[in-house]
Amino acid sequence: MADKLKNKYIPIAKSIFIIALAALSVYLTTRLWLVHIPNNNFLPYVRARFASTVPDEASDLVRPFRIVQGSGDGYFAMTYRSIARSAQWEYGERVITAVLENGIFTGVTEADFSQIFDAPVLIYQYAFNMDATVFAPAFGQRTAAALVDNDITQFNAIAVHPPGEEGDNLSVFFIGDTYMWEFTVLTSARAMFAYYIPSASDEMHHFVAASSHPADLQFVSRLTQHLLHNSLLITNPYRDHAGQLFLAHIRGQVSHFFANPATINQGVSAGGVYTFSNLSTVVRYLPWDVVEYTSFGTIGRSSPTNLVTDFSAAFAFIRNDPNVRNDFFLAKYEVRSRGERVFWFDYTIGNFPIMLTQNWYTGPDCENPLTHPIEITVDSGRVVRYRRIVHNFIPDPSASSIFFMHNLGHGELGFQIPPRSHMGDHIALHTVE
Repeated sequence: MADKLKNKYIPIAKSIFIIALAALSVYLTTRLWLVHIPNNNFLPYVRARFASTVPDEASDLVRPFRIVQGSGDGYFAMTYRSIARSAQWEYGERVITAVLENGIFTGVTEADFSQIFDAPVLIYQYAFNMDATVFAPAFGQRTAAALVDNDITQFNAIAVHPPGEEGDNLSVFFIGDTYMWEFTVLTSARAMFAYYIPSASDEMHHFVAASSHPADLQFVSRLTQHLLHNSLLITNPYRDHAGQLFLAHIRGQVSHFFANPATINQGVSAGGVYTFSNLSTVVRYLPWDVVEYTSFGTIGRSSPTNLVTDFSAAFAFIRNDPNVRNDFFLAKYEVRSRGERVFWFDYTIGNFPIMLTQNWYTGPDCENPLTHPIEITVDSGRVVRYRRIVHNFIPDPSASSIFFMHNLGHGELGFQIPPRSHMGDHIALHTVE
């Protein structure tokens, strides 16, 4: 009888014990995964770490880096901030889509903004030459026929004359360095374009055109006025509250780069380089105030990528870095011979750009310095390298001053990031020549 009970119940008990051990293993592994995740909330971490790189709207790639709003009498206002959520860009998206779908090509002339400035205008300006074959598909078009069939291959700005009296048609100009191409959009259904464009009349007096040529389009502040502004306070989130660099604090700032933060190996070299790594990822904090991410994982090449998908991967990667706290825009990009695409980004704050004054060196014998605050390399839809200066910039309300226009010279206003050796606690507004 005892042998019968033994043969019947002991295997059942062993099975229950094995299941319990497996459940405990899963629980402990989960706790280990979550040890560095705030609030032990796993799902938001997964959503942030593996966020979709497919844009739900017109790609961020085709969004302008600034919008210039002209009054028609020679004065202008600038918009750099929150362009994606602005009424001006919502209007622009509708107008551009209408041009690509049923715009009527009017003609081509030599590029010159002066005739465009004679009427109220919205100018959507890019920091680089936009490829027409990339631009149209990003707006949901299967081909770029509306542009390419009219010999438009590249452009760096789009100007729109909104309709005046009811029944007026829209005039839209695609503008390159040498030529500009005009389209007309019939607005019989004028309500389609009846979006409220906020008045910028209180800002119009700030800027006048210094040059109307597309290759050198500049707007300077009026010389008879003055501008009250705040200097920017420089912050470094990789330093602790006492302003010191510590391995444990920096680890907390870079752990989001790793799929499993529990696997991070860490150390600091005699030269002051803080290194965090696992089998596929290395993140370094360099003593020249640069953070550098490198991925060594296997790259799958079965799914073809293009400029838009690679850019979307880069853009999503930057947005998922919690230490990037300033708005940024694409300044330029390059396709390398190995199929990699490199994207460079500049910052904006308020309605001014922030740019480096000189190359930012990342070592004593640096042959590949940073030329923009952010540099990101994408290969086959995956980020393989990411470099950026670590600083963020916020207006300091205690450091305000009057910017006198007669000291401006000729150039646009902006904030310039000086070389690290000359960087203090603040940077001031300057004329960017």
